[in-house]
Amino acid sequence: MIRTILFVCAFSLAASGCGVKLVYNNLDRIARWSVSDYLQMDQTQRAYFDAEVDRLLYWHRTTQLPQYANFLESLESVLGDGTDEQEILAMINTMFGWGDAIETRGMPMVIELLLSMDDEQVAALPALLAESNRDFMESEEDVSVNEMQEEWQREFVDGFSRITGKLNREQKNYLTAQSVRYIPQYGLWVEYRQRWQAELLRLLREERDDPAEFGRMFVALNESRKSYYGAELTGVFTHNEALYQEATVYLINNLSVKQQNRFFSRMNSVAEDFRELVAEAPEQEPASGGCLVACGTGY
Repeated sequence: MIRTILFVCAFSLAASGCGVKLVYNNLDRIARWSVSDYLQMDQTQRAYFDAEVDRLLYWHRTTQLPQYANFLESLESVLGDGTDEQEILAMINTMFGWGDAIETRGMPMVIELLLSMDDEQVAALPALLAESNRDFMESEEDVSVNEMQEEWQREFVDGFSRITGKLNREQKNYLTAQSVRYIPQYGLWVEYRQRWQAELLRLLREERDDPAEFGRMFVALNESRKSYYGAELTGVFTHNEALYQEATVYLINNLSVKQQNRFFSRMNSVAEDFRELVAEAPEQEPASGGCLVACGTGY
């Protein structure tokens, strides 16, 4: 959850056209709203959460945003003469590495919150998770495969258009042709989520009496996410990821001069915003939120 909040909002949303600094400076509120979908925090939990998110954002602003800025500023020299799938995959892996770093940094806070949940909060969680899963499925409910493939194409066009300007007919025709290769995945994704969530709920019901063991088991559960995918979802992911990479390579290699200039200008502008955010960081790291249960001891 923390990984998604920071990584997606601070990079993907910003790069696609949202106000970078506006989004970033409101990440504490976005984080609180996101958690409230699953946990109605009491006063103590909320005070702890707010303080720890402030610390996480300070770390992210001062250590991670400079890396993002360097990456964006390098794109013109890296992609200016074209690209290939291996280069795009390396970039994707770099960005996933940023997500892993966020997740690792925020893990003690997540475990503390989970350990602090009372029986009533745990009892409410299955229904909240089920509601979230239903929300995931909305985009595929009563929708044909052709319609989902058309939606894939529209999202790709919209995403690139925000950073390159309007795509031309040839580029759109390419994406239309490729869209028939897209395999719907949200139904399988929800099945994976349900399997993973079932184990999380078991840990919350049975293992909270031993905070250190719970922490170790939750970290292991989090690190083993892919083992819950199943063969079918793994195959679909692999197929769709290859499709995304191929389409991205094609578009980057077939940008007009005007589109290419706009793309690199946008990336450099986002990099500048990131550097301004770094410069605006507080002089000192915010105070710790203290301890709810175990203060990270043993995990």
